[in-house]
Amino acid sequence: MFTTVVNFDPNQRELKLKGRSETDSAKVLGPNITMPAAHFGRTHRRCYNGRSGPELAIFFLLLAPATSRGAELKPETIQAWKAHVCAAKVRMEERTNGRVPFLWVDEDRDLTQRLRVGEILLKPVDGESPRPVPGGLIHDWIGAVFVAKAKLDDVVGVLSDYDHYKDFYRPMVAKARLLEQAPDQQRVTLLMVQKAFSVTGAVETDNEIQIARLGADRAYSMSTSVRVQEIADYGKSSQHALPQDHGPGYVWRTFYVTRLEQRDGGVYIEMEMIGMSRGIPVLLRWLIQPLAECLPRNALLATLQDTRDAVILRIEPASSKSQSVAQAAHR
Repeated sequence: MFTTVVNFDPNQRELKLKGRSETDSAKVLGPNITMPAAHFGRTHRRCYNGRSGPELAIFFLLLAPATSRGAELKPETIQAWKAHVCAAKVRMEERTNGRVPFLWVDEDRDLTQRLRVGEILLKPVDGESPRPVPGGLIHDWIGAVFVAKAKLDDVVGVLSDYDHYKDFYRPMVAKARLLEQAPDQQRVTLLMVQKAFSVTGAVETDNEIQIARLGADRAYSMSTSVRVQEIADYGKSSQHALPQDHGPGYVWRTFYVTRLEQRDGGVYIEMEMIGMSRGIPVLLRWLIQPLAECLPRNALLATLQDTRDAVILRIEPASSKSQSVAQAAHR
């Protein structure tokens, strides 16, 4: 089994990606909060195994639906999705009631130590992603990152700043807008765009987000797509939204869980990102299957990295200002 590990130097702020092989998958493991854009992320980064350039991977994944008949979401596919999401919610409940550690990385002490020295840890949930279901594929990855010197509210502020998602998560997020807000719930619309060569995939979603704060140092959210519409001819005069559950099938459903905990001089960020797409045509399966495994992982990696970068930019001006005030007072 392979785990993606990203080394981060806080002083140089450079990322180095490498592949790490582990035989013990348990050891590999490794709010007002949400990351509804996470399933897309910026996927231009290279897969760790060097199997194919990212542009080529994206091209084939976008081209596969385009070169076959449009897909229609079937009842048995929806049923499989509901069962998978239900299992994810049960796991989240177990983490909130203390049956298992709140954070996935706390299941192995070595994981938190690796995060604190700058690594980003990723793994497929249950050791397999994508998972074939009748008429579709379910992609389920979990990942974690640590932001030193950050406070819980710093991370919450970034993840709730939808007006700036197009800056934080460019170029994938073309639009993000908060539609409704209550103390423990949000409704957000997102437009995500993926381009490769002459092929463009665009999807607009509405997401309902449940939010919970668990004391002063913990928070989590669960984001569920309630509307997913693929956009045909994006960027052209003929651009139009396709009916829900019809079309190429790039993305049919999304569900995301985000967990935050402030301790050890910073904030741990964990994200589990689940999405469902159409199945891979048989004639292209030999080529696309490895790429279908690569791109969701890279999307999660990019989202965690981009979130950390945005939080660091948020806290650095505040830290510099505090230091200046302290120096002035000392004079």
